[in-house]
Amino acid sequence: MKKLVPGALFALKRAHKFDLKMKITTFLLVISLFKIHANTYSQNTKITLKQENVSLEKVLDKIESLSEFKFTYNHRKVDVNRKISINVDKQTISEILKQVFSGTHVDYVVRKKYIILKIKKNIDVRPQKKSIEQQIKQLSGTVTDKQGVPLAGVNIIIKGTTKGASTNFDGKYKIAASTGDFLIFSYIGFQTVEVPVGQDDVINLEMVPSANQLNEVILTAIGTRQLKDETGATSSSVEPERIVKSGETGVINALSGKVSGLRIARQNGDPGAGANIQIRGINSIEGDSNPLIIVDGVPISNDSFDDDGIGGSTSVTQQSRLNDINQNDIENVQILKGASAAALWGSRAANGVILITTKGGSFNRRPTFTYSSTYSIDDISVRVPLQDKFGQGRDGVRALNRTESWGDRIADRAGGEDDLDTSGEYFVTPSGELYYPIATKNSRQTFIDENFDAVFRNGSFLQHDFSVAGGGEKASYFFSYGILEQDGIVKNADYNRQNIRLNTKVNLTDWLDIRNNVAYTYTKSNRIRGGGSITGLYIGLLRNPADFDIRGHIGTYVDGNGDVFQNRQRSYRNQIGASNNAGYNNPLWTIYEQRNETRVDRFLMTPEINIRASNWLDFTLRGGLDYYSDERLQFLPINTAGGSRFGDMRSTVAVSKEYNFDLLMKTKHNLTPDINMNTTLGFNFNNRKRATSSIRLTPFVVDSRQPISDLNPDDASTSWSRNLRQIRTNRGYALINFGLFEQLFVNASASLEASSTIEGAFFYPSVDMAWQFSDLFESDEQFFGKLRASWGKVGIQPGPYRFETLATTNFQDFGGVFEVSDVRGNRNLRPEIKTEYEIGADLRFFGNKLNLGVTYYENEIDDILFEVKTNPSSGFNNSYRNAGIIENKGWEIDLLGKLIEKEDFSLSFNANFNNNENLVVDIFGAETVDIGGTSKAVKGFPMSSFWLPASVLNEDGTRALDENGFPEVDTERRVIGDPNPDWRGGAGMQLNFKGFDFSFLFEHSQGGDFINRGRIVMYGFGTHADVGNEITLTEDLVNVNGDVFSAGTTVRGNVADFGAGNVLLDEYFYRTRGGGLGFNKLNDLYIEDATWTKLRNVTLGYTFDRNRYKNFPLKSLRVSLTGRDLILWTDIIGSDPETSYYGISNASGMDYFTNPSTRSVLFNITATF
Repeated sequence: MKKLVPGALFALKRAHKFDLKMKITTFLLVISLFKIHANTYSQNTKITLKQENVSLEKVLDKIESLSEFKFTYNHRKVDVNRKISINVDKQTISEILKQVFSGTHVDYVVRKKYIILKIKKNIDVRPQKKSIEQQIKQLSGTVTDKQGVPLAGVNIIIKGTTKGASTNFDGKYKIAASTGDFLIFSYIGFQTVEVPVGQDDVINLEMVPSANQLNEVILTAIGTRQLKDETGATSSSVEPERIVKSGETGVINALSGKVSGLRIARQNGDPGAGANIQIRGINSIEGDSNPLIIVDGVPISNDSFDDDGIGGSTSVTQQSRLNDINQNDIENVQILKGASAAALWGSRAANGVILITTKGGSFNRRPTFTYSSTYSIDDISVRVPLQDKFGQGRDGVRALNRTESWGDRIADRAGGEDDLDTSGEYFVTPSGELYYPIATKNSRQTFIDENFDAVFRNGSFLQHDFSVAGGGEKASYFFSYGILEQDGIVKNADYNRQNIRLNTKVNLTDWLDIRNNVAYTYTKSNRIRGGGSITGLYIGLLRNPADFDIRGHIGTYVDGNGDVFQNRQRSYRNQIGASNNAGYNNPLWTIYEQRNETRVDRFLMTPEINIRASNWLDFTLRGGLDYYSDERLQFLPINTAGGSRFGDMRSTVAVSKEYNFDLLMKTKHNLTPDINMNTTLGFNFNNRKRATSSIRLTPFVVDSRQPISDLNPDDASTSWSRNLRQIRTNRGYALINFGLFEQLFVNASASLEASSTIEGAFFYPSVDMAWQFSDLFESDEQFFGKLRASWGKVGIQPGPYRFETLATTNFQDFGGVFEVSDVRGNRNLRPEIKTEYEIGADLRFFGNKLNLGVTYYENEIDDILFEVKTNPSSGFNNSYRNAGIIENKGWEIDLLGKLIEKEDFSLSFNANFNNNENLVVDIFGAETVDIGGTSKAVKGFPMSSFWLPASVLNEDGTRALDENGFPEVDTERRVIGDPNPDWRGGAGMQLNFKGFDFSFLFEHSQGGDFINRGRIVMYGFGTHADVGNEITLTEDLVNVNGDVFSAGTTVRGNVADFGAGNVLLDEYFYRTRGGGLGFNKLNDLYIEDATWTKLRNVTLGYTFDRNRYKNFPLKSLRVSLTGRDLILWTDIIGSDPETSYYGISNASGMDYFTNPSTRSVLFNITATF
């Protein structure tokens, strides 16, 4: 510590003269580089300080050790032996000094990085004699916040003196004062209060939070802290309260609508379902676009692999491993969007980075216990409309052997009970219900609602969370336990999760601390098949005729000879179970007889050692372990529809381990009084390994409803497989930060990485700049402005073993053989390289009441990896190569406004906007590259474009029509739609009034295309409400076959004009080119605008006044009611355009009997003890 340092005063004077010289320059940038402002560093630097009952001198020494500040004062006038307590977390020096010296005779002046302590003018510090009326007495009391939570470390000073005290763990204090004195209470983050001493000996105080906004501290990609105002790269943060209030059980979906540039594509509404995450568009063709997830400084797995399941691999909803994290354990989520911000992670950073920080304890705090309970009621958000006018059959005639519902008009039937043939075969359920063949269908009864109720229910989840946080002088801790039990809206679907976490920190010495975060997660679920599989839910339900009751799905079939066949399936194509192939599953068979179970055990550990070698040198050693086992069981019993009718079972176990190690050295230097430099050097080792083993049994010898080991004793019909993938990387990296004249900041980084998936090492550089131009305007403290720019390179490494030509084992054929892959390896592979630049501005007006951030970015991804066809003479069909280019560009806007900020009333709003233009620039000779199903990468078009047959086009782009006026199908596929939205955005508001809080968030997606292939198939099957219309013709019309229907005729169908006048769309159109199975249809007729708006969440809460339950050991009590996804506005009928049939992949924009999404109402109660 420096006391009366002449050199420091000389430096200040010299700097002032140098400042006068700069005023003559005519260039604004030169002014910004050389003009010196004393308060910038103090405004930008935040310090964490925890000292209990120590001398003022020790506090000042601690501040100097944690920052670049130096104190100058006269020790004869400043009482540095005065005992104080201070407990602050990431606060500015001005706020800290205000608390330390509030109410004393000491004043302070901040000059650059020097702090001068001096005595206030007109203050007489000599002791004063007390009159008889001013007798000293002992005062006591308790200091709390608005919720009644005791505040430890509040400083209490007798105004005009150096006498003071501080509150203890329970917020209690004692101080000797006289009547007529004034007590000044000060605490970081709260308004300073001045209280006169009267006749009372007890003074209790409730402190009110301060409205001051401090400069935000953000994390870099490797977990080091940096002031956001000193960075030129874009990042966004999401507060934990907004995640919890979202009503989502998983972290991924909780981020939706809250951050510009972040797109969450939900898979469906199944419990625990995963989602696809994109930051600034799609960056790869065969690789995924999910960002790297970092938890407490360590990367974790967010894999959602498909295990090549039975009965259709796309039929089972996959989970995201990110949902293993309990959202109530999260302290902060930060999204690093650009290449510059993420470049330190090299080949894992092309898709951006999501940084998650979990909660920790506090030093010198008594245990704080928190209990939270949430109960949710879930409902289907969108219901598919079905027709109930026509029965099973074709050509208006009822026929049980038909799959379609183009049969007889139900209202024309005789009515009453059906005539049954009871002379022979029949079907009996376990409950004794009998079903006989129908001789004559008389009943007019339909079962659409009954069938719906048999499949769906009100889903729910109940979540309990308990946590305790606190700490002593040397150690802090946070422990939590959470349990989630969720029942899906589809019967028999469930998802259960248990979380345990322990985060600790121990300060062994002033220069050494150890942290360790440990978490365990257990999840268990049963998922209901959906999608395109004939064993799926919606295919069976939505193709089912209106007049078939699906209840009574399993039983015993007895044929005409009296032979008994147990466990037969009854469905609309197999109405008394006579066949062992039901055609399509009865949806109740899918729900109750099939099993799709998953059990996951996951363990995370992130130990860290921090060594403060000196005031300018720190070392960090950080480790990480992410281990999980994922056990999956798929069980399709005998008599399941299709190829699984003889029974099929697959058991899979995947074990994933990721080890991570970082060694960091951090330095900070003041090169001159106007230039400072911080550096970070580091080394990273990462090892990811996943082993997957599976065994498949089919056909079954034993007919069992349970997956048991003796289903199939025949080894010849048993197959097994094992897959091992491992990726190792070594990476050295460096980061350097320059601060010039406290307004221009330059950050540069570089990493050099070697990976086991490619040969050689690859270099990933980045640089960003930030200029706080508002420092030019000394008189305007209500405005802050920053211009920023960044540039960087990041990569996507190839998958493992792609440089080798692989062989697979086959132990079933010819006594066991090896099969060489038809994909030739390539030892010259390079990582996909993403080069990105961005420019932007951050503006804050009216003293931080209005914040605006604007960013424009462009990136190009070169050396895109995918399989390219090779000459058959090579012996291979394909070769894996770097062979493509993709571009993205777009705008991002974030707006935050604090309209009203008062003690009992506050009102704020937030909004975000982003658009992304994506283009496949080149795929080097290939016409298309498959992304998934109907989605392709096509040169000159955006990624994931729909590649389907459509109408034949004339040269002028109009549809070519046949002689009847109908479009003709062009079997040559082409791009007919783009699922990528024109723009997306979110807008919300938060209101607090006394104890009430109210908030809402809307999310909007504008434009893009959507195709519901399930609806096209339903048109062909005659079950959709659109094809149940009856119309009376007002003119003569022709159908697709050329048949003429006279005016006045009542027909089933619709009327359309394709350009040559009205035509009749009837059964023959919908069963051929206009609908039904297969892709050779007029798919372009069914491209829809995918625009949608959702009321993402709305919350009303109330925090009870602490005084109302002061006799109970409660610090706070809050209740809330939340609605999640309550309202959807879209022109699309029967589908939620936000969900995706393709699950967690780059393909999007299509629905094909995808399990439906949900909406919810939640009630929460949270108590703190």
